[in-house]
Amino acid sequence: MARQDSAHVSDRRRDKDVARFGRWAASYNESRLQRIVFAPLQDATLTEAARELPAPHAVLDIGCGTGLLLARAAGRFPDARLTGVDAAEEMIAVARATAAPGAPMTFEHAAAEHLPFEPASFDLALTTMSFHHWADQPIALAEIRRVLVPGGVFVLTDAFPTGWLRFVMARSRHGRFNRPGDLMAMLRAAGLPLARHVPVPRFGGTVQVVLARATHAAT
Repeated sequence: MARQDSAHVSDRRRDKDVARFGRWAASYNESRLQRIVFAPLQDATLTEAARELPAPHAVLDIGCGTGLLLARAAGRFPDARLTGVDAAEEMIAVARATAAPGAPMTFEHAAAEHLPFEPASFDLALTTMSFHHWADQPIALAEIRRVLVPGGVFVLTDAFPTGWLRFVMARSRHGRFNRPGDLMAMLRAAGLPLARHVPVPRFGGTVQVVLARATHAAT
């Protein structure tokens, strides 16, 4: 019963988060947070992804919002097929409406726990400041492993409750922030063992880019 109650709490939290981001969609691209927070983190995510996999063929952005990271990825990976998914339908609508004409990108309305793609569809999967909102993180990681080719790269950028911030983030109502060790254990269990992790300098080590590689046998 306790597990069911926890699942219901997670579902309610997810629904509230999705609704909140849906309401934000129309003004999301003009938010000051784009320049101050999101753009630097997207650049850091793509820089580390390119170091790990310089020329991906198919890129998936999970929690893509209005598609700003994929717009940047089009410049970094001009030969890649780019796909974004987001649980907020309003975000996907804006992403489709604002994508550059002819850009090699598509957007799907989907949650991380239920990716609408065939196994081994992508060689690079990305998520930036979205993971802590996911209702069932282990299931979502298993889905990412499923859609990645063996040896494919997963890049996760998120905040971690380190130092005194662990007390603040533990009480956050804006998602589930994981300690680094807990995340590494979830990644291993999903068949996505850690390759390396890189703190993003301007965020004091709280935000890190975590890179994992899909095992050659799905778990």
